[in-house]
Amino acid sequence: MKKRKRLDAFEVVNYIFLTLLIIIIVYPFVYVVVNSFNALSSHRPSFFWPEQPTLLTYQTVFRDGSLLNAFLVSVCRTVAGTVYTLAVTSMCSYAMSKKYLKFRTIYMVLFTIPSFFNGGMVPVYLNLRNLGLLDTFWIYILPAGFSFFYMVLMVSAFRAIPESLEEAALIDGAGFFQVFIKIILPVSLPTMATVALYAAVGQWNAWYDTMFYTNKKSLQTLSSVLMRIVRENNLGDMNSELTSDMENRSFNPEGIKMATMVVSVLPIIFIYPFLQKYFVKGIMVGSIKG
Repeated sequence: MKKRKRLDAFEVVNYIFLTLLIIIIVYPFVYVVVNSFNALSSHRPSFFWPEQPTLLTYQTVFRDGSLLNAFLVSVCRTVAGTVYTLAVTSMCSYAMSKKYLKFRTIYMVLFTIPSFFNGGMVPVYLNLRNLGLLDTFWIYILPAGFSFFYMVLMVSAFRAIPESLEEAALIDGAGFFQVFIKIILPVSLPTMATVALYAAVGQWNAWYDTMFYTNKKSLQTLSSVLMRIVRENNLGDMNSELTSDMENRSFNPEGIKMATMVVSVLPIIFIYPFLQKYFVKGIMVGSIKG
């Protein structure tokens, strides 16, 4: 009985702690959503419910041409970058998963060193300039084509696949590329979905390359625009027509910022539930299989 009482006390404390932890994690999102509906001139933040709820902030965001263009660039970048990363990393991982690959140890060393040491910003910039990638859409795609971390996950998953599957396909006349496309990738779907989620989130949230490697407004991503708005504490990235309209209506700039944050986060939130069922399984396969 005493032992049971101790367990009950622990459970109560555990529930209280986890509830507080959930509140601490969730409330910042609630705060942003609540204040995104505050469009009028009251500069006092709302903590649980907007003082005068309105959709004018979201109407302003979606009416702004620069933000819409940035949203489309972010979508194109995320889709193209994720597909390209999966293609390059999966093919490399499939080759590296074979013990009979010549110079495999040398390749692994060459892949490992850059993951711990970086040449710095200036050499990277000069390299990208010499490759002709500056101020082009390819600056978002090509440099992110390979990731050592993703390769480790995929190599572990590919090694867990029985060799008899590949041998049977090869005996039936299939080539290595056919085996890779029709057998390896479908069997490794959980790991591929996990890597796709990582790559997509990384591409969607990236702003560093936009800020340093592009000058064209047509290449601005949603994350970079949001970063500039929040950092400079102004709405200079929005077109002048909307800005003057906001001033005439006494808009609250903070409400526009919050609405922009919500719009930038929603696509990833919608995608995550569809990949969640693969996420845990993919991570476990990549972590325990050797």
